[in-house]
Amino acid sequence: MKSDEYWALRALQREAESHDGTADMLKRLAVMYGDADKELVRMIDRIFQNFRKYTGISEKEARELMSVQETAELLAELRKEYEETGDAETLAKLNAPAYGYRISRLQAVRRAIEAELDKLAGQEEKAGSRQLVKAYDDSYYKTTYDALPEFPGAPVVPLSQNVISQAIQNPWKGENYSSRVWKNRSVLASEGGKVIDAGVTAGKSIQQMTAELSDLMNIGAYAAARLIRTEVNRMHNDAALQSYKAMGVKEYTYIATLDMRTCSVCGALDLKVFEVAEAKTGVNLPPMHPNDRCTIAPKIPGANDGGSRTARDPGTGRNYRVPEDMTYSEWRKSISEKYGADSLEMAQKKYWNRKADAAQLKDLKKVLGKDAPKDLAELQQWKYNEPEKWKRIKGFYAYKQKYPSAGIEHYDIYHELQTLGISKGIVLPPEKVSSYILEDTKAKDPAHIMKRMSERHITDDDVHSYVNKALVMFDQWKGARKLFCSSEGATVVTKQGDDWIAKTAMSKFDFDEDAEKILEVIRKYVK
Repeated sequence: MKSDEYWALRALQREAESHDGTADMLKRLAVMYGDADKELVRMIDRIFQNFRKYTGISEKEARELMSVQETAELLAELRKEYEETGDAETLAKLNAPAYGYRISRLQAVRRAIEAELDKLAGQEEKAGSRQLVKAYDDSYYKTTYDALPEFPGAPVVPLSQNVISQAIQNPWKGENYSSRVWKNRSVLASEGGKVIDAGVTAGKSIQQMTAELSDLMNIGAYAAARLIRTEVNRMHNDAALQSYKAMGVKEYTYIATLDMRTCSVCGALDLKVFEVAEAKTGVNLPPMHPNDRCTIAPKIPGANDGGSRTARDPGTGRNYRVPEDMTYSEWRKSISEKYGADSLEMAQKKYWNRKADAAQLKDLKKVLGKDAPKDLAELQQWKYNEPEKWKRIKGFYAYKQKYPSAGIEHYDIYHELQTLGISKGIVLPPEKVSSYILEDTKAKDPAHIMKRMSERHITDDDVHSYVNKALVMFDQWKGARKLFCSSEGATVVTKQGDDWIAKTAMSKFDFDEDAEKILEVIRKYVK
């Protein structure tokens, strides 16, 4: 008699095998959505062919009626699109007299989007349904093959096509596979129409609108991939359940995966035993949610206990063995005791946010360069475990977007001076400025600089040296005034026409308390 451990391992293996063909299906989906995206770009470019300009398309132009010939050519192309989908109802609508009237370019784009997405949904439904049939057939017979030796005399019931067809049509959380495909299509069509409407109203160019449509199609492709993964899991578990019924298995065990990706709903069901006759998808039979990985195992009377099951350590990412009867809740408690109360929640957050965090890392690298986190692991370490580092990098990101020449040391100086209550302007790397020591005819005291130089025993060379050897520069008055700070002194220059005029200067011996603090902070970050 095989152990419960064996049946749990076998169930997880069979669930993984049910997705063997899914990888190829996901590639086909990506190609389908990519081709549809390219076709939409081509159609939109054609409809607005006389308005190709980067300045955008005016709303008036978009709402102008196409010529009779243009309308006829477009409808002929759309009919061809629908003929490929085999959608007789929609094709009949296109052949109706009302569709023969002249339409605006805006209406033409909407119809092109509708046609292309109808074609795409038809292709997706056919390809996806074939994959679901295969998953159901494989899972049913593999489950029967595994468990039949434990039930001598149990009949081998052939799987009928009607059972598979019914399984595909069965709703999960209110909708079946087909209705979800077409619902996604409707959402894409609606959102695509909004992109065009908003783009035309805002006077956007063809390139801008088609780029936004491409982003929308990427979202649609992700939804399609998630749907097929979820439906394959549903078909696998439904097929396993039908196999149990055929062999006379009375109970099954709900099997969740012991890792950071498992949600609390599935975790609470882990190792619970249910009656086969009372199984209900989404209640006590997977999937419980999109992208569910859970499965079921037959409860074999007299099966041996005392084995082990596989778990994954969220700290190391490595698999290890735990007692066979350890539930998800018990495993979670052991992880909390090992790494801390919030360790698993943090690991889950990192996993679920990995795509958004990867996109954020790309943006940070684009703006911050070498100062950005070196990889996703470092970004997530800062973001979720080291709040001060994360706060610093976010602050620098915002600072550098406003002041592209700034380095992180300039942000650090600026931030620390703000903390000290000292505000001298925006801290930036010093610019190469040629300043003149002249009377400022616009000032109340035109000879102010000369007097300060005399009082402080500062030479012309000193004034220029403070600028040329500055560690940092404070940008003031929206760039019209600059304060250069070096280890030996500071010089203020102001804009006068195309020239820079030295306004005042002081050596380090004339620094007041605030100036000393400023220099101390500067030396902390700039060597």
